[in-house]
Amino acid sequence: MNNRNYTPDMDNLNNTPSCDIFGYLMASVGVTKSRSVPEDIKAVGMLYKLRNSSENFGTYIDSILSDVIGGGCLDDYMEHLTFTPNEFIDSNGELLSVSDLSEII
Repeated sequence: MNNRNYTPDMDNLNNTPSCDIFGYLMASVGVTKSRSVPEDIKAVGMLYKLRNSSENFGTYIDSILSDVIGGGCLDDYMEHLTFTPNEFIDSNGELLSVSDLSEII
């Protein structure tokens, strides 16, 4: 795993792939990849919760939700998660760690 603690470039979110934003947000609140449907449902529910509480990511979350619900692309996003909380695989295939932000949500 990469030793650096990933955070997105808040000044350049428009150039951050949506799968990286999804991975960062889900990993930072402890959502992991799962072989069961409930984890997928948890991810979508968490996106709604984060959208309502985030000033910085709201527009990006809306776009992800549109892809997930309107386009049926949840699996494309979920493949960036790992089975370990606070880790995700970015769009370049790099395994990254993130801070646990679950207590501030």
